[in-house]
Amino acid sequence: MPVSLQTADHQAKKWTQTKQSTTEDLFKASCPNNHCASKQIIQSAFSQPLDGNHISSSKHGFVYALYHAYSHHHHLTIRPDDVWVAILNQINFYVNAHAEELRSFFVAHEGQKELTVVEAGTIRTVDLGALAVKMTNEIQKNVLDPELQKWIMPEFSTTTANDKVVAAIQMMGTMQKYFSYTVCLLCGIPSVTLLGERDDWELLLKKLDKIPQLGKEPAQFAELLTPVLKRFVACFDDPASPDLRDFWGRCAHYYSGGSGPTYLSGWVTAFCFWDEDGKPLNHGRPGEWATGCELDGVAFHRVETEDIPAGYASVPVKLNDNGMEYDTMMLAGMIGIQASSSGQLLEGASETGLDSIQPVSGWWMYEKTKESGSSVQIEEVYVTEV
Repeated sequence: MPVSLQTADHQAKKWTQTKQSTTEDLFKASCPNNHCASKQIIQSAFSQPLDGNHISSSKHGFVYALYHAYSHHHHLTIRPDDVWVAILNQINFYVNAHAEELRSFFVAHEGQKELTVVEAGTIRTVDLGALAVKMTNEIQKNVLDPELQKWIMPEFSTTTANDKVVAAIQMMGTMQKYFSYTVCLLCGIPSVTLLGERDDWELLLKKLDKIPQLGKEPAQFAELLTPVLKRFVACFDDPASPDLRDFWGRCAHYYSGGSGPTYLSGWVTAFCFWDEDGKPLNHGRPGEWATGCELDGVAFHRVETEDIPAGYASVPVKLNDNGMEYDTMMLAGMIGIQASSSGQLLEGASETGLDSIQPVSGWWMYEKTKESGSSVQIEEVYVTEV
């Protein structure tokens, strides 16, 4: 329960400091040097105009609030979160000034290690503050102190989502000599429908148990598939789970290499473990696998897009049709994508259309030509939003 103290006998005086009307005005007045170096505000804690509150600018909101309250006779209200952020800010300055002295206390690596969080959406639709909080999870995975994140992030009865974002950015700033940070925004899946019953997906997960019996590489393959299929099952238990939303947001990430190679990463690469000659596509270098997706401690490798293997396999079959022999092949697998309409309006349009897709499996039997054996490179078209 909050407590109020009568700390003086005089009445309070009126606050006369200028009110800032917009987040832009507040940024400019409170952080003038940073404002001069900025091109635009992308997001902030203030999603609405400041008209509903009288907020004045301040170089240090906590220190100057105490100063003004004491010197100019104003009632003062503070929260543990306010005090903690003021403390974190000071620690930030100290750690950055003594980064090398403190390196062995915080991390085991040299230089800066790049950390990446990936989210489905665009710069205008994602919650960048929430991604800052998410980044603290990545920091925690790479520091020596197992309690660092828990110690920094506030959990007071007064703590708001905004307080957690503020503390998260403070944590990122404090660790900036040891880490660099990248936020990768990618197109996402509007919705996912898993057909069948939960028991079907549990049965699918159970089928993985036999794969490790085939050898070391198959065991690695099953290890990649397990956390993916477990989450498929979990979708039936809590389809609204934020963790599952995050899971689907990390399914497939396309990286353009400019003049160099392009890559596909995300947990979908679990289904690209071997090429069509049965050679592993992870190349046995775990240090190169972590490209923005890790589930249950399992890091997923990236695959050059031109190396994505076929989703089908073929087998020769001798066909004897009443004495007439044919040299044939049977081919089966995932051979297409079916499009349909959900009946909902298309994004940015006032009409419906083909907006839903589903993998298609199929098979063929065909008679081989005498020259069979040559191969044709199939190029999939990758479309990225700009």
